[in-house]
Amino acid sequence: MENTLDIVIIDDHNIIIEGLEMLLGFEKNVKILKTYNDAYDFLGDLRGQKLMPKILLVDLMMPTINGLEASKIIKKEFPEIKIIVLSMNCEPKVIYELIEKIGVEGYLSKKINRTELYSALNDVSKGYIHLSEEALQALNCFREKIIAYPEIKLSSREKEIVDLMINGFSNKEIAAKLFISENTVETHRKNIYRKTEAHSITKLIQMVNDLNLLETI
Repeated sequence: MENTLDIVIIDDHNIIIEGLEMLLGFEKNVKILKTYNDAYDFLGDLRGQKLMPKILLVDLMMPTINGLEASKIIKKEFPEIKIIVLSMNCEPKVIYELIEKIGVEGYLSKKINRTELYSALNDVSKGYIHLSEEALQALNCFREKIIAYPEIKLSSREKEIVDLMINGFSNKEIAAKLFISENTVETHRKNIYRKTEAHSITKLIQMVNDLNLLETI
């Protein structure tokens, strides 16, 4: 006899929730414990020990707290809950953050069908990671970019200067904003290009976008 998959669904659109309920209603071993429009409400019930699902299906884009932030909190406080993120888009950086750093178990494009949705639930329940084909391609692409670049460690000051550089500020303007000399700015600029091996503002902007170089600024 198959184990029952107790799941919770979080999505700010009721039509999506109703669609998922309909699709999963065909599966005898799937039990939807509750649905939510807001992750904060779900966290409140978790902390109050009102329910404990095996798997969470959570939308990525939500207005109050998005799927990425919700996953980060849930994985920290309730690591035993397996999480599958649902999204219309497969943004490589987001998928990398969710899978490699936060540790969610699945990422599915909302373009998938019922068969893959059920397959993902089963895989995740058994301890596997399940990515839809589009999400897997996006993640592999991002991993290749990381491998292609050397490890880059910028100081807090260098990150400040990079942020101003890519926003079009000149050395003189950066010096005025940070209360340092133009010579100091130029030294930092040279060090930044040396560390990143970018050698142009266009390449530097691409690396900032690809690698989240300013994420801790």
